[in-house]
Amino acid sequence: MIAAQWKIIGNSTYIKKEIYSMSWDVDLKQQVSVGSPFAGPIAVMRDSSKFVEMNSQNMKPYLKIFTASGDLISQMIWDSSKNIVAMDWIEKERLVIVLQNATVLIYNVFCEQMTQFSLGDIVREEEILECKIWSDGIVVLTSASNLYSVPSINDFFVECGRVIRLPPLPEEPKARPEWAILEPQFSLSQSIEIFISINGTLYLIDEDKVESQLEATESIQKMVVSPCGKKLACFDTKGTLLILNTDGSTANPDRMDTKATKSPVLKWCGSDGVMMYWDSIKDPILFYFSKGDSWAKFTLDQPVSLVTEIDGLRIVSDTTSEFFHKVSDVTIDIFKIGTTSPASILYDATDHFINKSPQADESIRSINDQLEDAVNCCILAAGYEFNGGEQSKLLKAASFGKCFLEHYNPTPFVNMCKWLRVLNAVRHHEIGIPLSIQQYREIGAEELIDRLISRRKHLLAWRICDYLKIKSDVVLNHWACTKVRTDIPDQDLSKIIIKKLESVPGISFANIASAAYLAGRRQLATKLLEYEPKAAEQVPPLIKMGESGLALNKAIESGDTDLVYLVLLSMQRSLPMADFLELTFSKVVALDLLISMCKQKNDLALLREIYHIKDQSKEMGNIYLQEALSCDPSQLDQRIKAYNKSMEHYHHSKDKEDQVTSKFIDDQIKLEMLQKELETNLQDTFVGISISDTIYKLITMNQAKKAQSIRSEFKVPDKRFWWIKIKALSMMADWEELMKFSKEKKSPIGYEPFVEVCLDQKNQVEALKYIPKITDILPKIQFYIQIGYFREAADIAFKEKNYDLLNLVARKCTNNEVLNIIEQMKSQIRR
Repeated sequence: MIAAQWKIIGNSTYIKKEIYSMSWDVDLKQQVSVGSPFAGPIAVMRDSSKFVEMNSQNMKPYLKIFTASGDLISQMIWDSSKNIVAMDWIEKERLVIVLQNATVLIYNVFCEQMTQFSLGDIVREEEILECKIWSDGIVVLTSASNLYSVPSINDFFVECGRVIRLPPLPEEPKARPEWAILEPQFSLSQSIEIFISINGTLYLIDEDKVESQLEATESIQKMVVSPCGKKLACFDTKGTLLILNTDGSTANPDRMDTKATKSPVLKWCGSDGVMMYWDSIKDPILFYFSKGDSWAKFTLDQPVSLVTEIDGLRIVSDTTSEFFHKVSDVTIDIFKIGTTSPASILYDATDHFINKSPQADESIRSINDQLEDAVNCCILAAGYEFNGGEQSKLLKAASFGKCFLEHYNPTPFVNMCKWLRVLNAVRHHEIGIPLSIQQYREIGAEELIDRLISRRKHLLAWRICDYLKIKSDVVLNHWACTKVRTDIPDQDLSKIIIKKLESVPGISFANIASAAYLAGRRQLATKLLEYEPKAAEQVPPLIKMGESGLALNKAIESGDTDLVYLVLLSMQRSLPMADFLELTFSKVVALDLLISMCKQKNDLALLREIYHIKDQSKEMGNIYLQEALSCDPSQLDQRIKAYNKSMEHYHHSKDKEDQVTSKFIDDQIKLEMLQKELETNLQDTFVGISISDTIYKLITMNQAKKAQSIRSEFKVPDKRFWWIKIKALSMMADWEELMKFSKEKKSPIGYEPFVEVCLDQKNQVEALKYIPKITDILPKIQFYIQIGYFREAADIAFKEKNYDLLNLVARKCTNNEVLNIIEQMKSQIRR
């Protein structure tokens, strides 16, 4: 009878039921053990602080990892020179071991080291006094009374982890302080918070500040935060257990005076109460305290290890694994002695029906109005049971009851049947994951699948995926990655993997191939990559494996130019230049893209090598010309050398345009040689500027003869030379010379530029000298308007009998007297 195992503590009912008979051979008196929450594995190691009688079995220290049922998963010999200061589990069932030298080691359930990192030289020098590990981080207290935190261990897997120093302690502790961690998901600051007891005062420390939480009269020896993060259990030096609220709102904390002189192991049983464990040599005892006067004592016949769960407490001994938890209300409703609840009546009615008793009908009729609630109650109660027989009875009762309901939604019943089938499968002794229904709802099916595949229980994981209609590609991918580390020959293994996975959608053969390559099976990896449908995932592993030719072929076949560029860049870095170019030249598409890439990157050396092999004279000339122009003007010899090579290649070209370009380069060489000579003589910079700028600069330096010489030598057109000279003379404000120049001969560019340069220098007087020389009427009028000579502009328009031009002057004119004259002119034109 289920109720016979119950224990009433205060107003609540609890049960301590055996889950497994442990199959291990472990003596917890001599071992340190830590269990992972959510029915996780148990890590066991010899307790170095205790004297142990040596024998053949414990001669060497071992780190052993067991399932929750006591089956050995893995073991490894531990180096006894590595002094451990803390060992515990984090999320994803990873075992974290912190050493005295500030090194952190992380293992999977197979004792395979996943990564390691250091907490830093400062932590090592200050020496770790105490270390605590939470679900994704570490906090250490050093002998220098400093706290250091690792906010996320997972960050170290992607090489972005960090160690931060928390604010200093508010006062110097007289004795070793006790402390506990409030995880980020429960804190207001969204970062870890530390409750620490120093000299009788409880403080709260986060990454930014320190706050006083509670003035206490006694120092706290032990403290632990509940799984929900809302409560803090504290055990002080007087043997009193206090339960506080983590938000600081505790006015009258629940307390229990144990009168114990020795501090116990404190563990929360879900978030309902606290279990205290004293490991005395004679009679180990457990004391459970909930609230008020609610407590119970359990005497043990052997040492135990306690593991807190969100809904209870695992009690693991040398021989058994028990689960202590609060009995659900629905279970009490059905099985409580003397109960007459609808669910209990439905449960009994099912037995009557099976025994073909007419009382079944009477029972159903008596609860007809409450039948739906009774069915739901039986379904929920089935979820809380670990015993398959009781689950079956409760589900049969629910099934029997819903037959009498016309519009009952069967979804809760179907879901519960699915969940229980999954839970019963993983609870099996060989699997050893005794998840409760609350724990399963907390982590979800996907997390359970991840745990199974991390333990290499691929078949069960695949069957659960198939049963729950979950994508199984993750399971099969992990199975294949595990398989490549076996001793099966490459040819046979490739057939096994391909036959199994070829028709499965979503499978990444690239991941499997990468795992095979890391396992030293290159041939197998190459074979598997042939079945990867996505080129973007196929090419990078081939590059990593050194299969450059195959990677280039796959990239070209995909039509993805980015992938081709990726292969080319990798080949350029890893292959000798000759091999790189030979492989590239064998693929026309690759060669064209390489040339394009070189142009984008301005890689002239590689371009030169490519064009030399292709014997493309024109392109070689372009490269040397570009190289010459990119040289610093001060490196004239290097520029001339590049110019000459460019000319040489243009000469070899049969294109007439290239011959013209060659002549231009020859002129450029002459110009730069001349500029170099000018720099020497005039002590100014000339090399690198154009012919026009050279002439302009010489005129501004009063070197008119040299400017004229360059004009003649390089056959600078008259129009360009006149423009250059009038600009230079205006900039020099040499108006007399500008007038002389305008009278040398008829200007090939007209006289508008003379006016423009004068006006640019804001010299209207000089501009007026050239406006009359302008032959075109419109610009002449516009210039007069620009300098405010409206009467002159009007006279020209009137002389031309142009009514529109008079209107133009009138619109711009600001002189009323002139406006009157313009109106008279317009009247005369209209006659």
